[in-house]
Amino acid sequence: MNYQLTLEKLNLLVKLGHSIEERSLPQWVSVQIKFNFSRLPTACISDQLIDTICYATLAIELQQFCDKHSFKLIEALAYQLYQFLKKKLPKLLKIPINIFISVTKNPQLTKVKQSSFSISD
Repeated sequence: MNYQLTLEKLNLLVKLGHSIEERSLPQWVSVQIKFNFSRLPTACISDQLIDTICYATLAIELQQFCDKHSFKLIEALAYQLYQFLKKKLPKLLKIPINIFISVTKNPQLTKVKQSSFSISD
């Protein structure tokens, strides 16, 4: 069996951009995260929030992380968010988790409407 929890369109306000001017005004990015569990998550049986990933708490923690940093590229942002999740989640759930994360932004370009970068285990 496969067990996966997916968070779609987690919107974060991030200081992101190649130039200092671009980074001075935070912009919205959309994040997709997939958590693949190596075995049946306890929450499937217990039906308790404490046994799974609380989306509200995670969204707050990711936004707080972004508030403390600035990034020139979505590649760096995605990698740092990935590292944050890899450190935090195994301690929280006490089971191995594989993570997929994709960061999408809408650049201010006439010929490119959207760009994204993904990392996964």
